[in-house]
Order: sequence, then C-alpha cells, then structure tokens
Amino acid sequence: MKKIGDKLHRMENIAQVLEELDNQKQQLYHILMTLIRFRTSNPPGRNEKEAQEWIADKLRKLGFQVDVFDMLTDRPNVVGKLIGAGGGKSVILNGHIDVCEDRLNDKWRRDPYDPYIENGAMIGKGSSDMKSALAAFLFVFECVRRLGYGFKGDVIFESVVGEERGEPGTKRCLEKGYRADFVIVGEPTKGGKEIHPGVGLTNGRVTIKSPYTLHLGHRRQFTHAGGGLEGANCIEKMATIIIPALNDLEKNWGVFKKHPFMPAGQSIINVFNFSGGGNIFIIPDKCTIDFTVYYLPGEEKESVQREVEDKIMRVSQGDEWLHKYPPVIEWDPEPETYHFLPCELHIDELGVQTLIGSYKEATGNDLAVGGRGMIVDSGWFSMAGMPVVTFGPGDAFWAHRIDERVELGALLAYCKTIVMFLHKWCGLVSS
Repeated sequence: MKKIGDKLHRMENIAQVLEELDNQKQQLYHILMTLIRFRTSNPPGRNEKEAQEWIADKLRKLGFQVDVFDMLTDRPNVVGKLIGAGGGKSVILNGHIDVCEDRLNDKWRRDPYDPYIENGAMIGKGSSDMKSALAAFLFVFECVRRLGYGFKGDVIFESVVGEERGEPGTKRCLEKGYRADFVIVGEPTKGGKEIHPGVGLTNGRVTIKSPYTLHLGHRRQFTHAGGGLEGANCIEKMATIIIPALNDLEKNWGVFKKHPFMPAGQSIINVFNFSGGGNIFIIPDKCTIDFTVYYLPGEEKESVQREVEDKIMRVSQGDEWLHKYPPVIEWDPEPETYHFLPCELHIDELGVQTLIGSYKEATGNDLAVGGRGMIVDSGWFSMAGMPVVTFGPGDAFWAHRIDERVELGALLAYCKTIVMFLHKWCGLVSS
C-alpha cells in the first residue's frame, strides 16, 4: 500500500507543477521578452555579458550553484548546477544566448529586439533560435521552486555563447568538467514536435591563381583562334568549372547519401563568399571562393573533404590551363573557422525513451522521431560520450528570418514536457 500511496503522491506533485505552468504562463512570456531585449547578435559577438549576468542572477535566486567563466575574453558562459537530494539521474539543459547577425532589420515590422505577441506567437530576434528554450528552462525552475519542490538528481543549466559562429561555448563547458547522464539541447525542432539528429559542418576555400598578370587587351590572344598566348580569367574558371563541379557533387550526394531520420538532401555544399578581380584593365589573376559542407552522422569529416577535393581536381584535370595551374584547396581556414560535429539520434537510449514518454503524457501526442538535420552544439556532447538529443520549442523555419517567432502554445507544451521529463528522469521531491 505504501508504494501505491507514494505513486499517487508523486502524481499529485507533478499535476500541481503542470497546473502552475498553466497559471503562471505570463511569467514565461515575460522571461522570454526579457531575453530577446538583450541585443546579443553574433557576429559581432562580445555583447552577451549583460544577458549572461541577468541569467546568472536569476539562477542564484533559484538556489543554483553558479559558475560564470569566459568562453573567449569577456564573453562569459553561465552554468548553474542544482544539486539533487540523491537517488535520481542527472541532466544537462543546454542553450546558446547569442542570436544571428543583424541583417535586414529595417524589413521587420518592428524593432527585432522589441518583442511582441500577435496571433498566438511571440515575435522577436532569437525567439525561435533559441531564447525560447532558455526561457522555458528558467520558467520551469521557477515554478518548481515556488511550489517547494526540488529534484533527486542533479540538474545542470548551460547558457553558452558563440554557437552562431561555431565558437567553443559548449566545448568550454565540457572542458570545465560538466557531465550528466543525459543532455537536452534546446535548439528548434518544429515547435518541439520532433527530436533531431545533427549534421556536421566543415568550411572549405578554393583559390585559383595565375602565375602572371595580363592586360585587358591580351584577352583576344588567349580566347580567339590563333592568338598564341597562354592566359585565363580566374573568375571565369571558378564560375564555369569549379562551382558547377561542386553543384554536381551536391546533387550526387542528394541522390545517394541518406540517413534514416533525416529528409533527403541533407548533404549540401553552399558557396557563401566569392572574391576576385576588381581592376577594369587587368585580367583577373586570382579568384577565391569559400563554401560550407554539411555531412551526415556516421560520416568522417576527412573522408567528406577528400570527396570534395577529388571532384575539384578531376574537373581541373580536364581543363588545359587548370591542369597546369591547379586550384589550391584549404579546409577550415581563418576567419571562417566554424566547428560543428554531427550527432546521431539513438532512439533506444533510455533518456530518449523517457523524453518521448514525457511528451506523450504532457501533450497527449506522439513525439516525431527525425526531421531536418541542423548544425547545433549537440555533437560536442556526443563526442564526449554523453547521450544527447536535440529538442526545442522553436521552429527552424523561423530561425534567422525576418519577423522570427515562436508559437506560444508550443512553448508552453515544451515547458510541460521538460518538467515531466525532469520528474521521470531526475525525480521530483519536496525540498
């Protein structure tokens, strides 16, 4: 009878917390609005300190042991640890405070950092990516504490900087020794209706450079029959040979590279920077492109890089001039040195199954498995040997977009799922 009584008591406890989430949801919105108002765009970065101090202060008031340390100079991470009563499993709840760079701000209907609610959604910079998850975690902690509850297992909250540029915010937390039995990274997953694996990312640079410089007037001598002069326009070589080759490789990957939990076409190659020439009277003697490659969980970065190199060198061999003066290929060059590791989704892992069950109990719906692969910090935890899942209330469709938003119904459902998970995984107890 005692076990039955204990179970009923635990059910009453969690029901009380879920009711509190409903009753106090205006506080959730207030927390999110506060976070959005901090202008933490990255680039440029180095603007996160005020927001991180606000989070650190809130965590201290909630009883967390707080560690504030620099990811890079004057760019602090915040880690809060709520020591459990004992007997439960531990968890890390991870998110980044930086948002995407300011671009086309004048196209927003209002200042991107002046959040507002419209048609059941909160609109503001970083609302989906990913201040909504940080707000959800903080709101759940507030409600649990206000009702006089704590947890058996340790709960670790991480607000990191630098994710938007592949900087080592999350990596620094691992280097500081923070570990747990399971990790939830709150990146947007279609309104918290899916759990995702993550893709890896590597950046490449191709440079075509001529060993000589020719005047504009020489063009007729290397482009027309009988001109008798060796020469090339490096911009044209890049645009007509190298970039089409990358497009062709991407299409091939789209057909043949697959992952069971991702839609087709997750292996992509995107040229994001193109430079060369500039003198009206000189044949461009140098051209450079920078490009980004997504690769799938289970693939090795070095193997994917070799595929790209092989493709570029094969097409170069078919061109007389590039055969003689082949392109130079670099990987992860400065200043575009972004680091993201792929992350597999292990459905049978206990933490994942607990999360799936928690979502079902909290919302009455089934949590979808799989979806668009994203570049997120989850791979760092996977590399460190910790089971991890990407799961957040935002929607990647709205990430980095004009009038970015998060659905408030999805945000509240996410909070309920998180508190249900904490109840099942860590153990909810009276403090």
